[in-house]
Amino acid sequence: MTYAMAALVDIDDFMVSEQVRGRPWAQRQLRHADQAVRAAARGRPGATCHPRPPEEWLVMLTGADPATLMSDAAALAEDVRAAIVRETEWTATVSLGFPSVGSVAAERDARRVNGYKLVLGGDRVIEPPSAGPVAAAPPVRIERELTRRVRAGDRNGAAGLLASWVDRCARDADPETLRNWLIGQLLFVVDVANRATLADGSTDWVMTCARLPIEDIVTVGDIHERSYLHMWLRDTLGRLVPEPPRRDVLALAEAYMDEHYTDPELRLATVAEAVSASPFYISHLFAEKRRTTFLRHLTGLRLRHARRLLSTSGLPVDVIATRTGYPTAKALRGAFRRHVGCSPTEYRRAGFRPDRDRPDRDHA
Repeated sequence: MTYAMAALVDIDDFMVSEQVRGRPWAQRQLRHADQAVRAAARGRPGATCHPRPPEEWLVMLTGADPATLMSDAAALAEDVRAAIVRETEWTATVSLGFPSVGSVAAERDARRVNGYKLVLGGDRVIEPPSAGPVAAAPPVRIERELTRRVRAGDRNGAAGLLASWVDRCARDADPETLRNWLIGQLLFVVDVANRATLADGSTDWVMTCARLPIEDIVTVGDIHERSYLHMWLRDTLGRLVPEPPRRDVLALAEAYMDEHYTDPELRLATVAEAVSASPFYISHLFAEKRRTTFLRHLTGLRLRHARRLLSTSGLPVDVIATRTGYPTAKALRGAFRRHVGCSPTEYRRAGFRPDRDRPDRDHA
């Protein structure tokens, strides 16, 4: 009887390297890798090489003795790995199946074994693993933090959290279990992001699952490389997690100034830090949207309050100064003369009212 045994040669991190270095570079590297794999196969009787684009080769060995086939396949795998490292800028993983009756079964076995690259990593020869205990649950749970990032619209943060979680879980699971856990997390993300419910308060899974097409779930089952899985998670989370609403930075800055203008230490940098924006950006917004500056807007707030107190109370000028953000009465008098055209005392004696003042003088 003639047996067949497959060795599946899989370039490590191909998608990531092509994205970083460019397609022309990747195509040149693939030509060198193809030559290396074919040369290794030619050196073994009964071996045939079958490219599986874009970055795999199936080397099929045939023979009458299963033990000899296994020995030859292991030697071939090491030769191929060494040749690819020597001839390209890549490493490779070679996954070996069992001696089987027929090439179809042999290839199927090798691909099943190649799935273990997801949990073992690349740059190795992977032989058919023996069955071991399967973990009942993930070693760590991340749902609380994942919920926070999804609801904040932090797509990259959610994808990064899932990627690190996959790396941690890979130490304790076989490929099938890891994929099942990951699909569960993806459904959880969709549920959190969608938050669609039925009349009785239960999750509307019809609408929820509409955000994660079945093709995406099937794709998870085909991924056998963690670097590509990380890329896929970034792309998928980018679609699943709603974009956060745009913040009105200028409105936030004005609201903060309305609340804190009585603080004589209030500065542009203080406001910028409070609303998580750069001072330059806030200055730009005041110029573009309000046709004024940060300082003129702040002065307007302080003087409006000062005029109101002068018109409606008998408080001394030095007290009004401290209540309107000026460190001294002298500072308030200077601001009044520059922007209102008189001193605080003259303003009070003249009986001005805030609504009768010229508004352009406040921001002059």
